[in-house]
Amino acid sequence: MEISWLSIVPVLLTVILAFAAKNVFIALLSGIIAAGIILDVNTGIVFTGLNSIYQVFQDDWAAKSILFCLMIGAFVYVIEASGGVHGMVEYLTEKRKVVKSKIGAQLLAYLLGIFLFIDATSSIVISGVASRPLFDRFDVSREKLAYITDSTSSPIAWLIPFNAAGAFLIAMIGGQVSAGIIDVDPMSVVISAIPFQLYGILSILLVGVVIFTDKHRKKETQWVKLNTGEREVEDYSSEEIFEGDITPNAKNMLIPLALLVGSIFVIMIITGDGNILKGDGSAGIYIGAIITLIVTGIYYIAQGITKTETYMKWVMKGMGNYLGVTMILVLAFAFSDLVSQLGTGEFIASISSNVNPAFVPVMIFIVGAMMSFATGTSAGTVAVLIPIAIPMAAALGVSIPLTLGAIISGSVFGDHCSPISDSTILSSMIAEVHVIDHVKTQMPYALTSAVLASLGFLVFGFII
Repeated sequence: MEISWLSIVPVLLTVILAFAAKNVFIALLSGIIAAGIILDVNTGIVFTGLNSIYQVFQDDWAAKSILFCLMIGAFVYVIEASGGVHGMVEYLTEKRKVVKSKIGAQLLAYLLGIFLFIDATSSIVISGVASRPLFDRFDVSREKLAYITDSTSSPIAWLIPFNAAGAFLIAMIGGQVSAGIIDVDPMSVVISAIPFQLYGILSILLVGVVIFTDKHRKKETQWVKLNTGEREVEDYSSEEIFEGDITPNAKNMLIPLALLVGSIFVIMIITGDGNILKGDGSAGIYIGAIITLIVTGIYYIAQGITKTETYMKWVMKGMGNYLGVTMILVLAFAFSDLVSQLGTGEFIASISSNVNPAFVPVMIFIVGAMMSFATGTSAGTVAVLIPIAIPMAAALGVSIPLTLGAIISGSVFGDHCSPISDSTILSSMIAEVHVIDHVKTQMPYALTSAVLASLGFLVFGFII
């Protein structure tokens, strides 16, 4: 399809409806229908939009991610039903007094999000699941939990080159080297670009500032009132009164959590023939979740915590609780594919041509931010921008590491604050808050980091 302004119409419609209707499902479905109509008119093929929904399951990564979310719903439910979460809270607060305050609970989520840099999805899930009961214990808002997990997992995954994102960047830069556009060592360029990932660095630092300055106090005060019983439990919430006399025990949470982390890493090592950097991340999270649920069930049953039939009910109930958000994720994947077919990314990127070399880094950052927010994907934005921005930077004599840092920074912006991003949706799901509430709460901090990053790229553009 010829690139034109029509390609941004579905994106604008989706974003506007998401905030106006406060319903991401309706917004995404409307965007899919609008994008499908435009493609239908231009290709002569009917029902492109609606067909894109089932076609999501033809993509291995998307299908595995969707199933992973359902299984995480089951995982969250069983560790709560078994008394693991309650036991973990008692262990950290009353017995060992490791976490003694609101700040302690937030620092736990913050540090877990940073140290679990191998995979952003795993980082969100593990830090969110481990920290959520402590946030509730100390009356810290769930929106703040979503903000902390989202604002650490996505940026750190791109900052550390020794993971799947790093391998992806090396491959993309390698393509530019093979094409003769630049003559550099791909790994060296990726490492050299780390100090220039201004948005990611600022986002992570800002989370620390927010934790210690407690800027969410107003929101948390509202949450304290709602925690007394006024808050309505979300459709996908795991908060229920479980039947039976379950004794709280931290092991019922720690052992399954360790199993989930360990199985993901082991599977990535196996699929990477001994090299975790070359491992299959989608297989790791998908198969790891299945193994975790099976072994956890055996462990619970062997310990007499539950019976086989009851455990299966827990699993099914947990999956059902997350079905609504999983459907939003399906629509997000479908919409992203349609936006790609429309050429929205290329159209937005085209506005960065023919500019003063000193303004190239900041322009690339802004364009990347617009693209990633519109498409909800960081990897997709990086994939579109590198073949466009790197040749332009090379031709104009702009620093390649600075350019790559601007590309990644812009890409991360949308990935961690767009209402249609899988990271945003997953962070909201794990924290059990509305996606739009998470976006609204996070946006002021994301925009603060974006403005500071823009100023940084502007300065570097003139001095490097």
